[in-house]
Amino acid sequence: MIRATVATRVSRGAAVRRRRAATAAVVAVVAVAAGVYGISRLGDAAGGGPTGPAPGSGAGAPSELLVLQVVGTDQPLLALVGTRVGDRVPSFFTVPFDLALTVPGQGDIAAPEVASLDPEAVRVAVSNTFGAWAAHVAVLDLEGLAAVVDRGGDLRVHVPGVSVTDAGSIGPGPARLTGEQVAALLAVPDEGGEARWAAVVQALLHESVRLQEDDLAATDGLAGVRRVLQRARGAAVAAFPTTSVAGSVTVPLQPDLDAAVAERFGVATPVPVIVQNGAGTPGLGEHVAARVLPLGFRVVLSQNADVFGYERTRIIANSDDALADARRIRRALGVGRVGVSQVPSGLGDITIIVGEDFTG
Repeated sequence: MIRATVATRVSRGAAVRRRRAATAAVVAVVAVAAGVYGISRLGDAAGGGPTGPAPGSGAGAPSELLVLQVVGTDQPLLALVGTRVGDRVPSFFTVPFDLALTVPGQGDIAAPEVASLDPEAVRVAVSNTFGAWAAHVAVLDLEGLAAVVDRGGDLRVHVPGVSVTDAGSIGPGPARLTGEQVAALLAVPDEGGEARWAAVVQALLHESVRLQEDDLAATDGLAGVRRVLQRARGAAVAAFPTTSVAGSVTVPLQPDLDAAVAERFGVATPVPVIVQNGAGTPGLGEHVAARVLPLGFRVVLSQNADVFGYERTRIIANSDDALADARRIRRALGVGRVGVSQVPSGLGDITIIVGEDFTG
């Protein structure tokens, strides 16, 4: 389980403040956002899962993925970095600052709120959003990032626009920045933050990153992080397609995002599942997701069941075609009873009602 592998060495404290108003707006349109997903099918229940590269994605195994996060600002600095697939240039995505993410076990919340969660929950949330499991996570605070930059002898960043920072005015255009300047650039709270973050990530991935254990606030393991960064050297930024729901909440545009992830990372389109907490124990959704996301599933809706008190987990295939995937979930969870419903949910191919027999 993730909680046994990710070591956190610094407390987030109040460094990243929660956006309660944004969260409330997300909750108000969950049903509408579900409709967006329902219009475009997210997975093929008969053939879902990470069984190989998506059609047209090139030869070779799928990318090894890393969630990269920098904390210490009020902005959600999150990126998903992938290693090279075949002979193509490696890629990375940044998470839009105003995005609403489906966080298993917590529902739909805004990116700034996600960024303030513990590293395990962040990894699950980002992996779920992209429909591709990130085997590694690396969290740096601004001080750790500055140390990485200075160790490499400054960082060549193509700064978008002019930024007035605590370290002086920076940009526009190519600039060689010290660690202090990079940290100051990311700390600027104005609207250009997304572009600055993407520019810094791209600059880091164009260098040979000399990362040390003490640089990291949290990680699943330094060796894996170093391996991904090395194999992702020269990565290009990939566009994250979004759409607006009810004119106020930004969500991933599907199937465009899944197509982009398949093309860049060589993964299959994920199978959509609904997770309902039928036991009442907090955090079960995250634990379930950690078991099933690596197998090629995505949690498209996470909520409480109609009532608590389910003694046994139920894994309901919403058609006969989804039965094989329901059985894969049963094996991953180690508990539960598999059944078939002839009434489609309109959203997920499989519904998991988590019972008291699942302990995480």
